[in-house]
Order: sequence, then C-alpha cells, then structure tokens
Amino acid sequence: MNPLDLVPYFKEHRVFAILSSLGLAGLYAEEGWATFVFWSRRSANEATLWIGMIALIVFGGYLLSFFYPPSRLNAAWKYPRAWGIFSRITALSLAIALATNVIAMMLLFFLADGNLIGAYHLLRDGYVYTLAGLIIFHGLLLYVRYLRYIYHSFGAPFPGKVIGASAGIAILILLIVGFIFAIDLRQLELAPLAEQGILGLHTYGRGLYLLTLLLGAYAWHFRWIADH
Repeated sequence: MNPLDLVPYFKEHRVFAILSSLGLAGLYAEEGWATFVFWSRRSANEATLWIGMIALIVFGGYLLSFFYPPSRLNAAWKYPRAWGIFSRITALSLAIALATNVIAMMLLFFLADGNLIGAYHLLRDGYVYTLAGLIIFHGLLLYVRYLRYIYHSFGAPFPGKVIGASAGIAILILLIVGFIFAIDLRQLELAPLAEQGILGLHTYGRGLYLLTLLLGAYAWHFRWIADH
C-alpha cells in the first residue's frame, strides 16, 4: 500500500497529544515538588528552577514523541499492510517517550541529592509514569487511529472485539491506579503523625491527578469509538 494514504490519520487528534503532554508534565512537576519537600537539600529557588526544567523537558519530549514520528512517513516505506506503518511510527514514538521519562527521572534523582530512600521511591513512580505514558496515552492513540482506518477501509469490525479491547484498557487503568494507591496508603500509615499531612497531600493528590489523567484519556478514546 501507499504509506501516504495514511497521512490524514496521523494529522488528527492534535489536541489530545498537546493536552496529554501537558498533563504528563504536570505529573512530573508534582513529583519534583515531592522530591524537594522530602529529600532535597536545595534552596526553594533552585528547586523551582529544576522542577520547571523537568516539566518543560517532559512536555517537550512528549510533544516530540507525538508529532515527530508521523513527519517521517514517506512513500519509500514498503509495507504490505497498514499495521506495519502504524506500528513503525508508534515504535519511534515510544522510543522518544521512553527517553523523555529516563531523562526526567535522572534529573529527579539529581534533585533528590542522591538520597537512597528518595531514589527507590522515584524509581517506582517513574516506572509507573512511564507505563502510563507509553501504554495508555500512546497506546490509546494507536488504537483509535488504527480503528478509524479499519472503519473507513473495511467497515465496522465485530463489536465484541472493540468492547473487549476497551474493557481491557479500563482494567489496566484500574490496575495502575490501584497499585499507586495501595503502596501510597501503606506508606502513609507507617509515616510519623507529624509527617502525615504533607505526605497525604502528595499521595492523595498524585493518585487522584493520575486517575483523572487516565480517565480523561479513556473518555477521549471512548468518544471516538462511540462515534463509529
């Protein structure tokens, strides 16, 4: 097939890409705030600069992961089916998003001043954030794009497959958020009473923010699926 026939599908959903990048940047900004409060020895002004830089890197990196790979699409790509083109572009997107998360986490480790307790908390959080960014946000975008291509090219697929895939995504979202809440609540229970206030703001605030982001992405995907 001619790869350029798929260009219209990759030009859609720009608002989703921008809002997702902004939302994920906010997630890392909150993580940077928690890192400063709990483990960093830096001044408030210096920490603010680091947190702002981390958020900008995440925002720019995710924007790049959404918009740059489709620009590489050209007629020289030889694939017998559209799925090969979709998967190639998505693989490049995931590589850029993964690199963005790794860089952001390295900067957070630096902000934590090498604190080992902070390091393992950041490692856990960074792993979950990376999974959310790659599997949920980029995964949902791939799913919507490819399903729209299927609808336009071959007609509606069997509804059971679509419902099953969407249900699987919902379960994955619940697992990610449930994992975060379970660990955070246990950590909150073990914290000294004097620290539970600020720690509760971080744990509940971060968990609810992440849940809102994931539900927003899921609602976006559901809206596009329901339109077809």
